[in-house]
Parts: sequence; structure tokens; C-alpha cells
Amino acid sequence: MPRRCSVCKIECEKALQCSKCHGTIYCSVACQKADWKQHKRSDCAKPASFHKLDREMKKYTRPNYPLGYAIEIQNEMWEERRRNPEEPTHCDSCMRRFRGIPITEDEYDFVMGVLEGDAGDLLKCREGEYDYIAAHLKEDAGDVFKRCAECDYMICEDCSKPENQGIAFFDRPRGTCRCHTANFGVSYCISGPSYLDGDGAKPYHGDRHPPIAGSGYDENAYESKERRCKTCGVIARCLKKEHLKDVMPGMK
Repeated sequence: MPRRCSVCKIECEKALQCSKCHGTIYCSVACQKADWKQHKRSDCAKPASFHKLDREMKKYTRPNYPLGYAIEIQNEMWEERRRNPEEPTHCDSCMRRFRGIPITEDEYDFVMGVLEGDAGDLLKCREGEYDYIAAHLKEDAGDVFKRCAECDYMICEDCSKPENQGIAFFDRPRGTCRCHTANFGVSYCISGPSYLDGDGAKPYHGDRHPPIAGSGYDENAYESKERRCKTCGVIARCLKKEHLKDVMPGMK
């Protein structure tokens, strides 16, 4: 299956990969050399244990592994939901029910039964956590705060707050929809760099050109000349390459 070059974004049948992190793909030696100065300070600066764990995760999420099958089924379900949007019932992030839609007894009993059964031993819930989960299931999430017109992802207001985002390892951060190049209709290329980035499994690493005012960056963080954004096609001053993977302004 063709993979995209991390620099020029073209598909390459015979891809090269970084020999240290084994995760960054290039179409040619020229692209690898062009990216090395930045790459060695970001992805390759991570400890070897991180890269080992990352490789293991990629291995076990392949289509022929159980987790890979689960991801494939989940993607198919979301594709069907994109074609046929659902009536709002619960927040897709925290799973709490929206206002006026209480959890049914069957749903509540099922979740608590899982926690109290064999899965509960594996999860090793600490004292008091069962009560917290039980209360959380019955808690009202309020009204739908954001709903993506493209992928139909819905979240409550709490899940949109920056302090509740964190950096998700297995799935997307709480405030991120399932679209690859936009978050709830706002293109990532006009957003400030943040960890609300792609659909979790496929982070966005394209051009960014957020308005300087309010972005958290000064003019020196932007390229000196305007050019065409490779994501949206708008002519703008884009952020310099070293800022494209910032977690947020001032944080690498």
C-alpha cells in the first residue's frame, strides 16, 4: 500500500524510512536530507522506548490483528454514520447522555456488570471508582455543544474546554472530531498549532497559517513571503517548518 512522504506528501511505492525512529516516511534521499534538521529535534529526539512502543502499537493495529479488526469495524461504523447521521443521544467523547435523554437501566446494568466481572479485575478500579463511574453514567452532559457536519461527531461543552483535552494515546483528544484536515469544520491550516490534531490515528502535519493576531506567535515565527497553502490553496504567510508540530505556541 503506498505511503505518503512526510515532506512533499506524495505517495511513494518504494518508501524510505528514518533508520532511528522507523516511523517517518520519505520518497527520496533528498526529502530525508531536507527534513533532517527539524526531524532530529522532534521525532528522533524521543527516547528509544517511545519508538519501540510506537512500533508495537503499529504492529498490533494491523488488519490481521484483533485490535486492527476492531479499528476497521469502528471506521466502517463511523463511515455509515457519516452517510446517515444519528439523532443526538450522547457525547461521543465522554459518553454522557445529553440533556433529556437518561441512560436506560439495561445500558447502566451492562456497563456496571462489565466492571464488576472479569473485566473489572483487569481494570483494577480503586476504591470509590465504581461509585464515580456509576454517577458519571447518570450525569447529564447538557446540550450538544458542537456537531461536525462532515463526520457527525458530537461533543458536550465540557469536552471542548482546553483544560479537558490532554493528549490521547489510543484515540483522539476529547475536543477533536474524526475529520483529518479540519476540526468541526475549522481547517487545521488556519488553526493555531495544538494537540487537537487529526483523527487521533492520523495526525495532521500540513501547512498552518493562523492569523498572527491571537495565534500566540510573533511575525518571526512565520515565513517571510506569502505562498499557496498546500492544504486549502489560500495564498498566505505560513508558519515556519519548525513550528508545524508544536503542541501549542511556545511548547514543542
